[in-house]
Amino acid sequence: MFNGDKFQVHWEPSDKCNSRCPMCPRFTDDGFEVSTLSNTEWTLEQFKAAWPVKFIRENLKKILACGNFGDPCACREFVDIYEYVREINPSIGLACNTNGSLRTPEWWARLGAVMTEKQNPGNYCTFSVDGLEDTNHLYRRRTNFKKIMENAQAFIDAGGIAHWDFIVFEYNQHQVEEARNLAIKMGFKNFNIKRTTRWQNYENDQGSYKVFENGKYLYDLKQPSEESFKHDFENSTLFQNQDKQSVTVDGLKNLLKIQKKFSKLKGRNNKDNRYANGKWNEIELNKLSIACRSCGGSRPHHPYNEIYIAANGFVSPCCFLGSEPFHNKKQRTVDSNYIKIVDIDGGTKAFNIHEHNLFDILNKDLFTTLIPNTWDNENGNTSMRPMKCGQCCGVEWNGLDFGELGDKKNSYIGDDDGDK
Repeated sequence: MFNGDKFQVHWEPSDKCNSRCPMCPRFTDDGFEVSTLSNTEWTLEQFKAAWPVKFIRENLKKILACGNFGDPCACREFVDIYEYVREINPSIGLACNTNGSLRTPEWWARLGAVMTEKQNPGNYCTFSVDGLEDTNHLYRRRTNFKKIMENAQAFIDAGGIAHWDFIVFEYNQHQVEEARNLAIKMGFKNFNIKRTTRWQNYENDQGSYKVFENGKYLYDLKQPSEESFKHDFENSTLFQNQDKQSVTVDGLKNLLKIQKKFSKLKGRNNKDNRYANGKWNEIELNKLSIACRSCGGSRPHHPYNEIYIAANGFVSPCCFLGSEPFHNKKQRTVDSNYIKIVDIDGGTKAFNIHEHNLFDILNKDLFTTLIPNTWDNENGNTSMRPMKCGQCCGVEWNGLDFGELGDKKNSYIGDDDGDK
């Protein structure tokens, strides 16, 4: 499966979360928690048993703690695990995505101490904060802004590299500049503005979403109305560090010109092709060239190989596929082709790292032949291609032709909400 001996592992320490973000797969559209969640978390003992020391020391380049369903900080022994990994591999890259409202400043200082720039320049913790004190809770529901800022400051003061991800909605679009200035003042390394792609999962992408909790309607979320924020953009960094405040909100006009050119070149957001009768066009999906970060595909991909390990121990090629067997099928459409491939190769238990050796799992047919074979548009079985492969890594739809743009930053197109 893998083109080298260095791995990046995208790891879900827990599928628990303190927040109730709208559109999160933890909840149904009417605000009930889905019944298929395991509500579990990794312990240090489990981690030591499942992750071979040799693998951590010799094969592991980076761990990104960010789950499909949970917040990494819901894992009570998360810092213990990262301290353990750092001890075995002093130069490893460690990263995480979080809403930042769990735990104490003392806990965050411990985490910051194992995620410093000196240990690895690629370390970072992304705090997903979509507004200020009076607005952040509208999307990051049940979080506390003051506590988030205290935790983030403790992490930064301990040497941790912090990023701030800000999803723009109508309710917070006027606060981008103020939030950016606060990020600079606190010592965040990056401030990234985003527009969620999850609108497209709902009726006709009309730009609003009704927020419910346990069946009770609360309010509408609306897409930004300002022209500067109406277009899709991923990880639009407004500054790289405190000395280089390279782009202001007004500077987004130039960014939009680049984005429009990028969309024209790559056919991104071409809904005539992407959708058929309001649903993903599976016929078109099966015609795409695939640039996969895990198994390879028809284009060069990331300079490392990637796998996803879920909170329940399920190992899959990527996070996009990793949650599919565990979604509530009554709530949403699952990737039926991927489910079939998993079943052909032994079922979900055959891919559980708590029951099987990691390297044995990675050498299974799913990784080595079954999925890659579906990408061969001439001789492969494209009718069995997982839908997520085309949705998330289809070259023609997602602008993943690295040869023309030559920048791996453009290689990640997907749910860029940074929910965790």
